[in-house]
Amino acid sequence: MKHIEMHIHSFSLRFQFKYRADFNVFSYIALARERGFTGVNISANGPGYRDLGGTTPAHFASVRDCLTDHGMACEIDTSDTRVENLQQMLSVASHLGAQRLRVYTKYAAPLRDQIDWTVRDLQEIAPEAAQRGVTIVFENHEDFQGAVISQILGRVNHPRIRALYDYGNSQMVGEEPMQALRDMQPYIDAVHVKDHVVLRAGGQTWVQGVPMGQGLLPIMEQTEALYGAGLRRFCFENVWGYVAPFKADTLPASPVFSQNHPHGFLNGALLPQPDALAQEWQAFESGWRWYLQALGTAGFEIARP
Repeated sequence: MKHIEMHIHSFSLRFQFKYRADFNVFSYIALARERGFTGVNISANGPGYRDLGGTTPAHFASVRDCLTDHGMACEIDTSDTRVENLQQMLSVASHLGAQRLRVYTKYAAPLRDQIDWTVRDLQEIAPEAAQRGVTIVFENHEDFQGAVISQILGRVNHPRIRALYDYGNSQMVGEEPMQALRDMQPYIDAVHVKDHVVLRAGGQTWVQGVPMGQGLLPIMEQTEALYGAGLRRFCFENVWGYVAPFKADTLPASPVFSQNHPHGFLNGALLPQPDALAQEWQAFESGWRWYLQALGTAGFEIARP
């Protein structure tokens, strides 16, 4: 039996957070425990710290108490590698007792400058991350291919600055997901498990999130490869209704990029609130059932909280 831990990402229920008055970070933590997850990943990206739902030390203390009461580990998300942002978010992570802080670059510049500035930022913040006991995980987030991520982290060369491998984001830059995994492998410390398809709509090519098990990503091949390389903690992320533009010049002719699937274009953010709520919840339920069954069939056993 292959033993792993499983977190859930708050993006899995983004419309529940956005539209429901009775759903917040505390009910999310309780739901995670009820469904058997061992930890939560919380998007704290943007004004009000998004799904964290508050910005004060008192709120952070309440969330930390809730995590402790439910036996949940915690990781949080931000974006923008600028040192001022990372210093602020490392403080938030410390208040929450979070073990990891996800980040990606937001520089709009030529590739060489993006790489150099990101390396500079991560090198500067690494000592503070180490002092606080928080690992910063740098994600392949619709921008760099896997080899570039590894180049950046190799130059930073610090044990508290690692990689977050997203199962599908390499598609946005025209890279095979398994190639991105192989290139990032020496640095991978965290992952986002999801499912995507590629399609055409409005004269543009899109990468679109679908319920897990209904897309074209090689989810179990990725999971097996990551486990074989030593990863023991995964994060389930329902990305139904998410769309992002395909950014590469050429669409690869491989099954992962095939447009031979039953999905039409669907941006969940444009649906009426009741439809977005109902369809997201259904996608969460069906996707989690599918992944649980696929893991069980492959001999994986998930630790209980």
